[in-house]
Amino acid sequence: MRIALPPGALRIALGVAFAALLVAPPLVSSFLLALLTQAVIYAVLAMSLDIILGYIGLASLGHAAYLGLGAYSVGILATRHGAPFWVTLAVGVLLATAVASIFGLLALRATGVYFLMITLALGMVVWGLAHRWVTMTQGDNGIAGVPRPDLGVPWSFSRGIPFYYLALAGFLLALVVLRTIVRSPFGQTLVGIRESESRMRTLGYHVWLHKYLGFVIAGAVGGFAGVLWAYYNGFVSPSDLELATSVEILLMVALGGRGTLIGPALGAVLIVGLKNLVSVYTHRWLLILGAVYIGTIVYAPEGIVGALRQWTKGERAMGKKVVVSIVMMAVLIGLAAPGSVWAQKGPIKIGVITAMTGGAAQIGKDMTNGISMWLDENGGMIAGRKVEVIVEDSQGQPNVALTKLQKLVESDRVHVLVGEIFAHIGYAMAPKVDEYKIPMLYPVIAADDLTQRKPAKWVVRTGWASSQPNHPFGEYAAKTLGYKRVVTVAIDYAFGWEQVGGFQKTFEENGGQIVQKLWAPLNTTDFAPYLSQIRRDADAVFALMVSISASRFPKQYQDAGLKARLPLIGGGTTFDEFVLPSLGDEAIGGMSPLIYSAALDTPVNKKFVAEYRKKYGKVPSYFSETCYTSTRWINEAARAVGGDVENREKFLEALRKVEIPDAPRGPVKLDAYGNPIQNIYVRKVERKDGELWNTVIQTYPAVSQFWKYRPEEFLKQPVYDRNFPACKHC
Repeated sequence: MRIALPPGALRIALGVAFAALLVAPPLVSSFLLALLTQAVIYAVLAMSLDIILGYIGLASLGHAAYLGLGAYSVGILATRHGAPFWVTLAVGVLLATAVASIFGLLALRATGVYFLMITLALGMVVWGLAHRWVTMTQGDNGIAGVPRPDLGVPWSFSRGIPFYYLALAGFLLALVVLRTIVRSPFGQTLVGIRESESRMRTLGYHVWLHKYLGFVIAGAVGGFAGVLWAYYNGFVSPSDLELATSVEILLMVALGGRGTLIGPALGAVLIVGLKNLVSVYTHRWLLILGAVYIGTIVYAPEGIVGALRQWTKGERAMGKKVVVSIVMMAVLIGLAAPGSVWAQKGPIKIGVITAMTGGAAQIGKDMTNGISMWLDENGGMIAGRKVEVIVEDSQGQPNVALTKLQKLVESDRVHVLVGEIFAHIGYAMAPKVDEYKIPMLYPVIAADDLTQRKPAKWVVRTGWASSQPNHPFGEYAAKTLGYKRVVTVAIDYAFGWEQVGGFQKTFEENGGQIVQKLWAPLNTTDFAPYLSQIRRDADAVFALMVSISASRFPKQYQDAGLKARLPLIGGGTTFDEFVLPSLGDEAIGGMSPLIYSAALDTPVNKKFVAEYRKKYGKVPSYFSETCYTSTRWINEAARAVGGDVENREKFLEALRKVEIPDAPRGPVKLDAYGNPIQNIYVRKVERKDGELWNTVIQTYPAVSQFWKYRPEEFLKQPVYDRNFPACKHC
């Protein structure tokens, strides 16, 4: 049966959609408004890629580079030089245009899969610069604190609704410009080239030049999207330029319908909504997202807009349209879902932000296990009030973590936040936490400067500072182990730099020498290029691994024949209990310092380990212990204020005064700068009863983040980074 919609139905639907975008802000929650803002910015980016994919007919895997170039232009100029909006806009667009003009000369020499691979390589070059050019980009730490623009108008863009309208204006401007281009003779020529290059060449058209100009235009508009993104997000990092971002943009175009402009914009709305809303309800959101992609390709290969256009002409079977319509309706229902209601004296709401998917998912699970265990032991109550825990998946991405932070604060109305894992995400969240004036506990994020040179008032660290365990360990390696020459291999971001820096400082002050420093990107799984470079004339190798890298490095180190020659020592996360079950004999003998070991021989810890194993079938990691203790920390502070956690200032003050003398890790209290003073344990991996354990071989009691140094003197030195301390003996 052939069914046709009335003429003009699609235009009417688009008109209604635009009207909804204009009137929506006052009617939706702040979280949904944030998602709409993200969607219109990504719509600009998706439309720019549509020029390449939909009108030239070439698929690119490097388009996120232009988003990153525009965003970094804003991040650098606005935070370091106080540049106004119009300057950052001009620089961002011009830089993206210039890079696109260079990349086009290289990429357009090829077509098909070869073009795809060249754009992938070029995109990775830009990502590599963002990652490695630390003095300019801050590496994986990213650039935080990007202020909202000041355009000299009466309203402030620091608020959600005005900035949404600014982003919407940017989207409409990009739509008008691109629509004018694709409807011009130049745009029609691009379509002709897409359909048949040989025919257009025969007709006398300069095919390469038209493709090149289209490529450059796409890059320029991508840079414009990057400018808007940096101002919206307030944070720029290499994750904005990753391959996953380019793939996501490509899928937006394919989902919405290539060669339509409006289609990619619709695809952006759908993907942003699915990614951020579905993950609220299930950690298996990627499966649902995949099902949507598959359903669209199977039932609407031309994309949603393309399918709707055919439907208006009666060219598709009704059944197939119903499938697409159901998918769209489900998304719209999700977008329209009301935010949660918060009762003034209802349950205490704890918002947890951590990675529940991706390479750090096991860490996230350990963290939530620790929180759940304390609450289960205490009847789900804190200070006489029921507790509601809302867990949000950050997916290990700063921009997602910031979105989930906004959702928890503005929609869920939580009283206190707990999270995250990675240092660069901690740096990104801290300014937002201060802006919201809501207490947030960092039980895992260890970035030194959060309690040193760049403290955040509303962040309470209940874990540790990155360099804290390695100050005593550097001294231990030199004095007790007798090492003189050590090579370091570490993950290349703030946590790795600070771990290595703390070890190097005290190791060299006690007569040792760091003779080589090697840095591997975050989530590296193949260490062969680094292992082959390790100097064999050293006494030992200090390795700092995190997440999935920790489960790969020890085995590869042994297989390279290095374990027998150079003892392997490292930071605490290299041999933490979260990774030991995935390791074998290659880990035996590994030594590391940390604030906790499951092998601690104290009554409190023995009980904690026994109960944890009974409940979760595994040995608790330090991630579990810090979150278990952090939940108790919240309880102690809430009791101190009589359960009145709604009084945020009073609650924050109580959180900073908590002292826990009998945590599983030992006694804990905060110093004047907000970092825990606690025991540091030197641990050695041993096999006992068929299991790997971190046996404690040395305890340093009551260690401060400043070790034996006077705080005011210590803070005069720069924060530990890739180049400080300098490698004088390399």
